[in-house]
Amino acid sequence: VDVKDLEAIDPEYYKSLEWILNNDITDVMDLNFSMEADDFGKKKIIELKPNGEKLAVTEENKREYVSLIVEQKLSTAIKDQISSFLAGFNEIIPKSLVQIFDEQELELLISGVPDIDIDDWKNNTEYQGYQASSRQIQWFWRVVRGMDQEERAKLLQFTTGTSKVPLEGFSALHGAS
Repeated sequence: VDVKDLEAIDPEYYKSLEWILNNDITDVMDLNFSMEADDFGKKKIIELKPNGEKLAVTEENKREYVSLIVEQKLSTAIKDQISSFLAGFNEIIPKSLVQIFDEQELELLISGVPDIDIDDWKNNTEYQGYQASSRQIQWFWRVVRGMDQEERAKLLQFTTGTSKVPLEGFSALHGAS
């Protein structure tokens, strides 16, 4: 897991972690290698590493801190739920049938091929070093229009990391800045 994975689940928390990574936190933040979690209405402290409450987060170790926070929120904290989900999933579809697919292929199998609105995609694309009128860009969109929905979904997966279009359309996709 990566800090980017947290963006879709908790955008504000993601922004906070990105701020930590991109700024000097010396004398700005008083963090340690622990985090507070809500356990059915009760607050509890989770140590991200042994004696985490006593270990200060510094400019030198902040990347480790962010990595451990993300691991805790996206894996460790929900490992029981993930295990239960997988057990149930594998009762319906045996693991041997699923393990031949990579995550993108499995996403397409489960979610189906999305209906991709090329005009919406084109209208919400930001170009760097090119204009919408550039010959290469015109060629690109001509090729995309010639693709079937499955090929477009694979291109979308390659370019954005997901084969799905947000409900709000392409304007809701946020690119790397």
